[in-house]
Amino acid sequence: MPSPESSPEPSPQNSVGDDRLLVVDDSRAIGIAVTRSLQTIATLPVDYADSLQACEVLLSEHPGRYRVAVVDLNLPDAPDGQAVDLVLGNGIATIVLTGMIDASLHARIGSKAIVDYVVKQNPGAIETVQRDVRRVLRNADRKALVVDDSGSYRAYLRSILQIQRLHVLEAANGREALALLEREPDVSLMITDYEMPEMDGVHLTASLRNRFSSSELAVVGISGSDDSFLGVRFLKAGANDLVRKPFLLEEFVGRINTCLDHLDDIQTIRDQANRDYLTRLYNRRYLFDAGGILHKSAQRGQIRLLVAVLDVDFFKRINDTHGHDIGDRALQALARMLQDNSRGTDIAARLGGEEFCLLAVNVDNPATYLDRLRERVAAMEVPLRDGSLRFTVSIGASLTAGSNLGAMISAADRALYRAKEAGRNQVAFE
Repeated sequence: MPSPESSPEPSPQNSVGDDRLLVVDDSRAIGIAVTRSLQTIATLPVDYADSLQACEVLLSEHPGRYRVAVVDLNLPDAPDGQAVDLVLGNGIATIVLTGMIDASLHARIGSKAIVDYVVKQNPGAIETVQRDVRRVLRNADRKALVVDDSGSYRAYLRSILQIQRLHVLEAANGREALALLEREPDVSLMITDYEMPEMDGVHLTASLRNRFSSSELAVVGISGSDDSFLGVRFLKAGANDLVRKPFLLEEFVGRINTCLDHLDDIQTIRDQANRDYLTRLYNRRYLFDAGGILHKSAQRGQIRLLVAVLDVDFFKRINDTHGHDIGDRALQALARMLQDNSRGTDIAARLGGEEFCLLAVNVDNPATYLDRLRERVAAMEVPLRDGSLRFTVSIGASLTAGSNLGAMISAADRALYRAKEAGRNQVAFE
């Protein structure tokens, strides 16, 4: 595990489209196995190097692009961890592979600012690597809050969390933490000391549970107190866990990751209820639940609501010609485009089959907006083994807030029918 004092600040990340993963191991069997396992959990390209020299070439070819690297500690041309040092020096979150572990090796690895180390011979080693990589990618989008009246201890905890690639905020006491959470409500994890001026950690935890549930914000208390009842007080106040000082880094990192994994599990359950399995867009249930609220606001004149129904043109022909797998990939590409072009107030959902629905709020020029979406779909390419697939959509839209959301969708669907009858690949309004 990493030594916090030696941890570098995480380097700024590039756009997701440029990001990559890196695997470095002189055993091609292990390297290819790890590479293939990572390809199953991430959409990012995975590059493989079997030596320090090959690693250097990849780093020069893709400067600043690697989000995570899985690196063997000992390579024939880097027997003393030089490859690990090289990757860390490039600001890349690093997971170390090692053939064995003992006290001296543990101390040597522990002096490096790594995310984790994995013993290759252990059962489930590849699964552990997958889990670590998934966590690093997840943490890049998450915020953690450290609350402690000691500036030096806040810095110590911050360095540990930054190695895990969390974005870290700080507060010196409970009242300051509550004020910060008002400004930053998307914090996922809070680490709080117990003994602080103005408001201690237990009272802070109890106060924030009035606003944040344990499924939204994980809380880990920290204390060096000998009070055996303190853990009960923290848990009863709503904390997820308590870590006592001094702690081992492996224990601390393991506990915070367990808390974040719990948040992920809850989100997965919610997604399974509210999202379409294939496209990851919202499903009909969520569309009518959340969209119904938007519709009521439109009826009251508080917003202007645009309802659009999109249907892939000649979708049966795509399936018949290229197979259902390619058809699914076309639907996924369309879903990503809709998601990328939706704002936080909008709802993009799959109605079923090749039909999608978009609810957009306060669009200044609906006709231009939808026609641009149509053009972007027509410009997309779905890669095939021997070329690429291009397809179009027809769009029907409604702007009149009828009796309910279902009535608006039905009106948009009738307009969609006219767009199809008029020749497809066009937009029609009710």
